[in-house]
Amino acid sequence: MTFGEHLEELRHCLVKSIIWLGIGLAVGLIFANRVVQFVSVPLKEAIQKFHADRDLAMLGYSDPSDPAVADLHQFLMQNGLVWELVYPIPEEFQTLTQDSLVAKGSSQGSAPDDDVADPGIEAEDMAAMLKSLPDVASLKPRIQLRRSSTQLSSFKLEEPFLIWIKAGLVVGAVLASPFIFYHIWNFVAAGLYAHERKYVYIYLPFSVVLFVSGVVLAFFLVLHYVLNFLLAFNGSMDVAIEPRLTYYLNFVLLLPIGFGVAFQLPLVMLFLQRIGLIETEAYIGGWKIAVLAIAVISMLLTPADVTSMIALAIPLVILYALGIILCKYLPRGRGLGSAAYDPA
Repeated sequence: MTFGEHLEELRHCLVKSIIWLGIGLAVGLIFANRVVQFVSVPLKEAIQKFHADRDLAMLGYSDPSDPAVADLHQFLMQNGLVWELVYPIPEEFQTLTQDSLVAKGSSQGSAPDDDVADPGIEAEDMAAMLKSLPDVASLKPRIQLRRSSTQLSSFKLEEPFLIWIKAGLVVGAVLASPFIFYHIWNFVAAGLYAHERKYVYIYLPFSVVLFVSGVVLAFFLVLHYVLNFLLAFNGSMDVAIEPRLTYYLNFVLLLPIGFGVAFQLPLVMLFLQRIGLIETEAYIGGWKIAVLAIAVISMLLTPADVTSMIALAIPLVILYALGIILCKYLPRGRGLGSAAYDPA
């Protein structure tokens, strides 16, 4: 085939891949809402645990596992409750009526954005009720439990729609990936020898297993500790938590994908060794430099927190050792390229 014919084949391959991606997107949009709700579960659980830990710490219980408060801690987490200090107005001073209730921002003599005690109550009626109190010392503080209102929020009107599209695109890409890889593989395989195609059949499943392992480890284990660490750090600085929908979804996608890509380390090491660029002895002798490089890579592929960096670095060190074992004991087959010319 001429160079122009190769380009034409590549064009057909890309067009077919894009068509499959569009079909996957159409299907993915059906499940996009469920996907967003599913990835929001770890954040919801982490926030509930953070609130329960913080409220019990305010009561003097620094250890949530203390048998004296273990049941209460579990009750707060399961129901998403937080402590709230209130000063209830005694019943004899409750002078508000149904006529005191107004639409938000429609109080007489006040602009819609005025910050009053209760935007749903006439300011004059509220002031009259408070003035009727004999002494503020008569108000007794009470602690009550209320459901936490902290949840994912958006600051732009179009933000939820864009997140829906992004989630559908991710789901669609996953669903369409076998068909996309099939067309790309047909294009690439035409230029490979038979023994070179065997490498793909052997290493591609191994690569998929490593990628899925990294994604599963990140989402179902590491994400839990990362969220708890970040929430606790924000709490130590007394910073209010208002999770943003876009930022959180990007965070949830970045962490597992970063882990999945990083878990390809043994195959990269094996590939470099098979083409003669780096020998096994160099991997063994340079393990200290490799650990330093892994620490830097872990810092770049994870969010800015120590927990996720360590959670990625430790498996990568283990995978580095696995790569050395593969390079040392995996039998060599025929090489790649012109040095392995296959007349058949």
